[in-house]
Amino acid sequence: MIILMIQNLIMKKPTKNLNITLEDYDSTCSDGCCYDYGTITTVNGVELECHNTDPESIVRQILEHLGYNVTIEYK
Repeated sequence: MIILMIQNLIMKKPTKNLNITLEDYDSTCSDGCCYDYGTITTVNGVELECHNTDPESIVRQILEHLGYNVTIEYK
């Protein structure tokens, strides 16, 4: 679904190339009590600041990075 939304935006502006990389990560501290995970989002080689797994945040981050004002509505 996220990919389709982004592809629709690309179709409206065919003169720009958009390269998005979503890289999942996880880590555990040395004694095993802490666990961290998320998704690193990179747009055209620029790593975005917020690392997370929430699809809404990832889409919002990408679009705001590209200069869009974003409102996301769940139905």
